[in-house]
Parts: sequence; C-alpha cells; structure tokens
Amino acid sequence: MQPPIPTPDQIGTVDLASWAVVPGQSNLDKDEHGAWAVTAGDEEQYALYFEVADAAHPRQVAEFIVEAVRAHATRLRLSAAFDDILSKRERLRSRPAGADLYELDRSRVVALMAQLGKLAAEAYEPAAASEQDAQTQRIYDEVTHLAALAVSWLEAIHARHGADGA
Repeated sequence: MQPPIPTPDQIGTVDLASWAVVPGQSNLDKDEHGAWAVTAGDEEQYALYFEVADAAHPRQVAEFIVEAVRAHATRLRLSAAFDDILSKRERLRSRPAGADLYELDRSRVVALMAQLGKLAAEAYEPAAASEQDAQTQRIYDEVTHLAALAVSWLEAIHARHGADGA
C-alpha cells in the first residue's frame, strides 16, 4: 500500500537530504525505462512517495524532480537567511552607535572570528531536548548579527575600493 499524497505543508517538513530516487514498486529489476519513484523520509514508512512511469526516461525525470526541489528549497532558505541578515543590518545602522562600528579593523575581524568559533563549538555541544530549540534560535540570532556586521564591512570596503576590493 502506498502512503497518501502529502500536502505542501507536509513536504516542507521532510528533510531534503532524505529525498531519493528508487525503483518503483513494479520495477523489481531496476529497468531504466520502468517506473521510478521519488521518495522522502524514513525508508520504512516514506512521508513522500510517487512514481514516474509514463515518461521516455522515468529515472531521469525522477532525478530531475529531486534536484529541482532541493535547489528550490535551498534558494528559499538562502533568501530567508539574507532577509534576516539585511533586517538586522538595518536595525544596527539605526542605532546611534556611531559610524566606526562599521569600519573594518584588525581587532574587530579577530573578535568576529572568535565569536563565530565559539558559536561553532556551541552548536556541537549537546543540549537538553527541552533547550535545543532555544539554543538553535540563539545561535541563529548571533550568527545573523555577525553576518550583518560582515555585510556592513563589505559595503564599506566596496565603497572605498570598488567591487573587487583592490
């Protein structure tokens, strides 16, 4: 029995790394021109399963679908992250902290890298299950802050030296 067709909301909750192309249930000998399926989720009970059968090259079509979904989701996630960074950058610039906050100097770069290193180490420290979401959100917020500073520095470098930094 095949699992029901998931809703778009359910598809968004399935880890993109679990998306795969497998021979369809009727394609036991893995014939290139037989049915191939796009699956996602746990192999024992897929959260997503659909077959590509009515195509000249079903396996290639299924592989194309998986890659297209991964690429689209990556673009959406990257766009959302950039939106968060730019929003944080605007909030930082609206503070009366002074223009020197955005000037690039060696000590600020070293401090930023040290903060980023601490966050990276913390991201791999086990947290209690009840604290994992809060830890992830705090790390995301801090990385967003650091990225906003880095973008401001890049803008200052670009303004001073042009697009290639030379």
